[in-house]
Order: sequence, then C-alpha cells, then structure tokens
Amino acid sequence: MLKRLFLLVFLFPGISMASLPGDFGRLRYDERGLPLIDVRIGNRFHSLMLDTGSGEGMHLYQHNLESLVANPSLKAVQQVPRRLIDVSGGENKVSAWKISRLFISNVRFDDVETVSFKPWGLSVGDDVPVNEVMGLGFFRERRVLMDFKNDRLQMLGHLPSDIGKWSSYPIERTASGLRVTASAGNTPLHLIVDTAASHSLLFSDRLLAGILFSGCRAIEPEASNLDCRVTKITFTDREGKVRDDLAVVTNGSTPKELDFDGLLGMKFMRGHQVIIDMPERMLYISR
Repeated sequence: MLKRLFLLVFLFPGISMASLPGDFGRLRYDERGLPLIDVRIGNRFHSLMLDTGSGEGMHLYQHNLESLVANPSLKAVQQVPRRLIDVSGGENKVSAWKISRLFISNVRFDDVETVSFKPWGLSVGDDVPVNEVMGLGFFRERRVLMDFKNDRLQMLGHLPSDIGKWSSYPIERTASGLRVTASAGNTPLHLIVDTAASHSLLFSDRLLAGILFSGCRAIEPEASNLDCRVTKITFTDREGKVRDDLAVVTNGSTPKELDFDGLLGMKFMRGHQVIIDMPERMLYISR
C-alpha cells in the first residue's frame, strides 16, 4: 500500500544550541523508510522521527511532555497553545512549552520549544506514523548533515571540501518551512523539504492543464493504480543540472492556509547525503 505523506505547518520557533559534537546520533528507518533517531532525554529513551517539515524542536506524547516539564531544573515555561495544520487541512490544537535547558543524549540545547504530539497527515493506505518527532527547530541557524547513505546525523562547522561536486538548491525559509523550487511541465512549484513524507506530493489545484499522470504503481508497486495519481517533477540545481522525481498528486482543493504547492519527500533524498545550510539558505544533495 502507498506510504503515508504528512507535514506539520506552523511558524519556526526561536531555539538555540550549545556547541555540538560532530556526530549527534545514528539514523535508522521505519517500515516506510522514514528516518528515526534514538535519543535519551532525561532518564528516558525516545525514538524520534526526523521531520524537517516541523519547525518545532520536539513533539512528545502528552504524558511524556508532562513528565519532562515537571522537572524544575529544566525551567520549563508554558506557552500559548499551538494551532497546527497539515496538508489535508486537518487542524490540531496542542499544548506548548519552552524548556530553558535540555540535555539530549548528553548534548545541551537551550530554549527548546516542545509541543504535545498528535498523529497527523494525508494518507492513502497505511496508518499514520506514531513516533514522537525531532523537528527542524533543533537546527536553527546551523548546518546539519542528514546522511541517508551512512545513516548518521551530524552538525557541521563548515561545508565539506568537495561540496562543489554536490547539487545545490536555494531554499527559502517561510512560515510553513523550508521551500525549494521545482517544476511540473510548465508549472513552477514551491515545495517544502519534508523528511517525514515518504514520497513527494503536489496539490492538484496548483497545476496547470496538460500535466500527464501515471497510476499509483509508478511509485508503489503494491498499490492499485487507482489509489492515486502520479506525475513527474523536475529540479534544476545552481549549475543547471536537472534531476527528476515522481510525486503523488492530491485530489480536492488545497487548504487556503498553505503557502506552498507540495512536499519534497524522502524518496528524493534516500541514499544520499543531504545538508541543510540554514545560515546560507542552501540545500545540498550528494550526487
């Protein structure tokens, strides 16, 4: 069956970090191929989904969040509840806290905004993933290497010496996330970089007439061709090199709150080394 596609949409919080060691953690993957990282928070172990479509630091189940913020040494301050909207138009209102100082696997993070976790998303087929989430908010103004080739997550002080051999794409930081530019036919598109989406996704009402579609088996052999529509999207890097991906096309209208045209999912990044360079607003992907 077709894997889940989902995105969390809201404003990026303010978050800062103490100096990090090079390797922050090892990555593994769930049955959908979505990246997970196992970390220790306080005296508990958590398996967090790495979700660049989320601007918060963490999403924890309510009982875990309550247990965490009850520790007076963390100096947690309750925030205004967050209103979160996903790509299907579903809306959740969740509790939110700012944690002054938090150690995760012996690494200190300051001013971590953490919200209660509720599964969300647009799906055809399987259940929504239920793992708690590590969001892009952890890496604000940092260079983070998501190494989907060697299965590690690493903070970078500088770019690799061979970065000129990588594909590079400008990214725009918006209220909804990090947007990268693509196209489908003659339609220019703005997609959110989302490691928690198994496949790329396009909103049908953002496409011009004349786009060619395939059946769902083009991306998921076990699905019925009638489960979804698929079309080709194209990315052009700063050197003019072109790379294609296949994207699921939604049915129905796009929620008016969304200021983007779809998602860039894990299928495009799987097996590659990916750097999000927040200071320079660039996305690098190894060739």
